Amino acid sequence: MNKDYIIWIDVEDIFQYFENNARPSGIQRVVFEILHVIRQQAAQKPGIGRIVLTRRGQGETHLLSSVSFEELEALFSVRSEEKIASTRKSAPKKRQNARSLLRGLRHAFIRRLESLPPELARPLLNIAVNQLRALQLLKRYARSKLHRTSSAPAQPAPVTQPSAAFVSANSDASPQPGDIFLILGAAWSEPDFGERLANLRKVFGIKPVLLVYDLIPAVRPEWCALSLICDFRHWLDTTLPQCGRLLAISHSTANSVEEYARKQRLTLQGPVQTIPIGSGFGPPRHAEGERPKGLPAKDSYVLFVSTLEARKNHLLAFRIWRRMVIDLPRDQVPTLVFAGRVGWLVSDLMQQLENTEWLRGKIRLLRDPSDDELAHLYDGCMFTLFPSLYEGWGLPVTESLVNGRPCVASNSTSIPEAGGPLTRYFNPEDFDDAYRVVRGTIEDRADLKVWQDQVRTQFKPVPWEDSANAVLDACHAAYLSGDQS
Repeated sequence: MNKDYIIWIDVEDIFQYFENNARPSGIQRVVFEILHVIRQQAAQKPGIGRIVLTRRGQGETHLLSSVSFEELEALFSVRSEEKIASTRKSAPKKRQNARSLLRGLRHAFIRRLESLPPELARPLLNIAVNQLRALQLLKRYARSKLHRTSSAPAQPAPVTQPSAAFVSANSDASPQPGDIFLILGAAWSEPDFGERLANLRKVFGIKPVLLVYDLIPAVRPEWCALSLICDFRHWLDTTLPQCGRLLAISHSTANSVEEYARKQRLTLQGPVQTIPIGSGFGPPRHAEGERPKGLPAKDSYVLFVSTLEARKNHLLAFRIWRRMVIDLPRDQVPTLVFAGRVGWLVSDLMQQLENTEWLRGKIRLLRDPSDDELAHLYDGCMFTLFPSLYEGWGLPVTESLVNGRPCVASNSTSIPEAGGPLTRYFNPEDFDDAYRVVRGTIEDRADLKVWQDQVRTQFKPVPWEDSANAVLDACHAAYLSGDQS
């Protein structure tokens, strides 16, 4: 191979995400940080001709269309209110109306079922998901029948002309054999993604490279909605074998992917490679100006930044604080601040908090804090807490360290990879161990001050350039490898 190749980067899931959400979650932020530097890094790599961001079209031909980096950056740069308004105005009507409405109705229906008592919700969810899967299989069968009819010997399909099946709105090129199709985001939002990927490989001869974050819906389904479990497992089974290179955000995730593939008897085209993940998002937050109203006083609270959902283990934090208000004088127990939106599978936790009047004010919830509020929250907290039961990486841990605050965290899965030696750990399945570590940190203020100084002076953040370099190196390795399609 002696030609320059193009890296086509799938960003469809980011645009889909912002159709229904104002603020990005961890995955969208990781993708944005990598893409923010990947253009500059690519220019220094031999063999890479261009970088093209693509969205997936609809229909049987699996069309793609390109978008600009400026369009992507606009999704992250505008304020939440503007983002919702501009997205509604600028999105093509057929993409915005039909797809968003159907997806919204489906999610609303499933959320309503999940709110029912478990003995009623479980069978109803099973029926609903099985019906959706049956419709998807029927649609796939109809597509295959149509494809076989249209590709009969008398009228062969023009697969030798890639441009006939590719629409690039802002580009003058089409995929060529050996080009890379890079998937950095949450592609499992499309149930037929694996089949689409197989089609793209067959038509164009491109080489997919996939970044995997975690396998939680497949390996720990108790923390997920039933619909996500079914869709995610189908996505894994149909997508993993298509990829010339598989990347993971941690050694823990890499091991999970390979173990899952063994158990499901999936043939991977190579080992899973771990890439470094940058520390934090953008420059460290600096608390500027007057402290926003409603925040607790500085040095009076412990901070827990995360969406409230069962996997994040807010229930353990509640139990720790409940015991501390019994064991210690009330004025010696700092406030615990939950900063994030309320997610799924936490109805029991929310009821317990309400029943205890949020431990009479010793636990507080700040929903969807702004960047300015987060800056002040980090600046004023004693330390942060992250008792999650399962993570693909542990972004809140590294973000705490980037912002100069120690973190007391779970020792589960990938979290020690994210926190390193400057984080203190406990077993999230052992209440007594967790209570001992958290209470000890609160009571020994002199040791906490030393620890805070160590974090501020010794933590060395990983630059996102390292992440982008690793991704581009994997793309180049996939390009140089023999075509295994």
